[in-house]
Amino acid sequence: MKSTMSGKGPSLSAQPLVRPSETLSLGEHAVRVNEATLKPFFAQLKADQQAELALNVHLPFCPSRCLSCDRVAVVQHRDEEINRYITNLDKELMLTAQAAGGQRRLARVHFSGGSPNHLSELALATLFSHINRHFSIQSTTQISMELNPRRTSRAQLNFLKGLGVGQIKLEVRDVDAKVQREIGRIQSLELLEDVISIAHGVKFDSLGMDYLIGLPGQTVESCEQSMDAMLSLAPDWLVCLPFHRRESVFQHQIAVDANHLPSLAERLAMFNQVQMAFDAAGYEWVGLNVFAKPEHELSVAQRTGKLGLNVLGYVPEKAWSVLGVGLGSLSELPELIYQNEANLANWHTLIESGLLPAHSAVVPDESEVLRRKVLRGLICRQSLTPADLTDAQETEWLSPLVDQGFARKEQSSYLLTELGRSVLPHIWTDSSPAFRAL
Repeated sequence: MKSTMSGKGPSLSAQPLVRPSETLSLGEHAVRVNEATLKPFFAQLKADQQAELALNVHLPFCPSRCLSCDRVAVVQHRDEEINRYITNLDKELMLTAQAAGGQRRLARVHFSGGSPNHLSELALATLFSHINRHFSIQSTTQISMELNPRRTSRAQLNFLKGLGVGQIKLEVRDVDAKVQREIGRIQSLELLEDVISIAHGVKFDSLGMDYLIGLPGQTVESCEQSMDAMLSLAPDWLVCLPFHRRESVFQHQIAVDANHLPSLAERLAMFNQVQMAFDAAGYEWVGLNVFAKPEHELSVAQRTGKLGLNVLGYVPEKAWSVLGVGLGSLSELPELIYQNEANLANWHTLIESGLLPAHSAVVPDESEVLRRKVLRGLICRQSLTPADLTDAQETEWLSPLVDQGFARKEQSSYLLTELGRSVLPHIWTDSSPAFRAL
């Protein structure tokens, strides 16, 4: 079957795509692409030179791999291999900038992992220099980085702040000792307290954490205790993501004992506990699965109707197009979501051959692009007036949410219900970026 964009947009032959109300994720359904496939989509991006973009830089290296890891990650300690990666990232940044139309302004730069802070200060400084050479970093550009708490130090946090990093997210997963042993990721509450205390002293703009629901060994009782501990750390925001064991994709997860995984009913109860705990502490429920302090930019954006959503997550304004560089990195253009080659040797070969390392993509047709926009709008604003939809589209896309109790219709508007906000995170979000539905 062909999936096409009507009008002036590019087209691409593809296998049938499942609906985004079920999934529109790269992990579930994607087609093979290459640099030639991307050209018409980048041509559209190049034509709009005033649009600001986001850059997603994937740094896959880790000191070790925990069982909860569902990212593109490589255990690596050899400096020469990391240096080769940084050198080829420079080449990919150049190719990407050329494809996008030159030294484009960046609204945001995000470093995902892996463990980005596993890299040496020299490697990170070199990478920042490469980015500045190929793109335009403004004083208003947000620079964010995911951090492994076990790899941080006072010197490193000061160094990152000096590079311009303003927002950090600690990859915590869970603070329960039993769960940490199950996934092989030991980090004491005292360690987290020290890291956060230092980070506050360094004065980052924003400090967030993640909490995964569905990890082996988790119980409703352990979740309640974990919420008490995590609230004592007072993050600016927390993102709560469901974990799914996918041993066929992430083979190291074979070691996860399936008998120790919580049931769906337990997962729902845990999410409800997270929501109630953070609500009682004065946090605001942002979108489906983020809890932020009232003064945080995401809370403000939701209250003012400006909250956006893209492959990087929630953003405090209209969602930008995202250019992904690095092994397995995700990109989002107006009519295309694609992922880079996730095999390191193949990625190197493509870059060293002068080619963009695109590997797989989801290319929705015009109707599906609109559907994703509509559903993202409903997620970000909790309400929607479908003025641009036909009666058939409204019936197909929104009526099922009403029938299942996830939304309700009031006159001409649709509103997300508490049930919808509690259940949909388990359907539309995921701890693995490639498996997020919208």
